[in-house]
Amino acid sequence: MKTFNRNRNHRTGVTMIECVVATSILLVAMTTVTTMAFRVNRLWIDVADQRIAMNELANTLESITELPAEQIDEAIAAIQPSAMASSNLDQPQLSATRATDEFGDRIVLTLSWRSTNPIHPVSLTGWITPRETTP
Repeated sequence: MKTFNRNRNHRTGVTMIECVVATSILLVAMTTVTTMAFRVNRLWIDVADQRIAMNELANTLESITELPAEQIDEAIAAIQPSAMASSNLDQPQLSATRATDEFGDRIVLTLSWRSTNPIHPVSLTGWITPRETTP
């Protein structure tokens, strides 16, 4: 019986070193999870901004390409971001260029905005199809 009591008294609690190690591991795990949560949140915000930008470009491109050929240059000169893009994106800048080459007559729209992360402007190209004339 004495042998049993001697072994039992030898180790009867948690040492201070074990508490410090456990706290350190917990702190590292919590820091990692918090950092990842902030990065994922920023990524979701960037994805939402990209989606808004693509919708803006698609709507603008569709409205310009449906115009008669003589009104397209006027529409390009007066192009501005919509109210939705202005309210959801930080300082949006919409630009349009008209190009003609061997592939046809096309319009290139570019939308850029200010972001906390470095981003590339979003561009969308649409071709202008000549309207068919009816005899």
